[in-house]
Amino acid sequence: MQYVAPLRDDEIQTLHDMHRYHPARRARMRAHSLLRSHQGCSLPPIARFYQVDRRSVSTWIDRWQMMGLVGLYDQPGSGRRPLRNDEEQQKVHAYLREYPKDVKKVVQALEQETTKRVSTKTIKRLIKKTALSGNGSGQPQSKCLSLASTTAVKRS
Repeated sequence: MQYVAPLRDDEIQTLHDMHRYHPARRARMRAHSLLRSHQGCSLPPIARFYQVDRRSVSTWIDRWQMMGLVGLYDQPGSGRRPLRNDEEQQKVHAYLREYPKDVKKVVQALEQETTKRVSTKTIKRLIKKTALSGNGSGQPQSKCLSLASTTAVKRS
């Protein structure tokens, strides 16, 4: 069975703080897994608890031992690659400015030009992700400005 190498007191404290306070859920999970391994818990129960494969837990331990704290973070480039390149994403934005209220037209125009099928749900997610304004300007709306001006008006 693989276990993490014995941890020093400062490492235990750092992992404990990371487990409790780190903003990234996956980093918290990995820190807690190392603490559990240090306490003598084997890989299968840790993997079951976090609903991951035991090889993942083994990888976390290996990365901790090779890279230290940095090994607990997600590496750049992890995750699925975008299906649309930058040029195609710019076309989506252009079509959204042209047809701000008609997502189906955006899908049709994009499909005709790029021969790639995109669902209306994908376009809606893109709108939400980039927080496009309803006027089709393509610029994110500033919620802080509108809230501040509304608050100032109400107090007057």
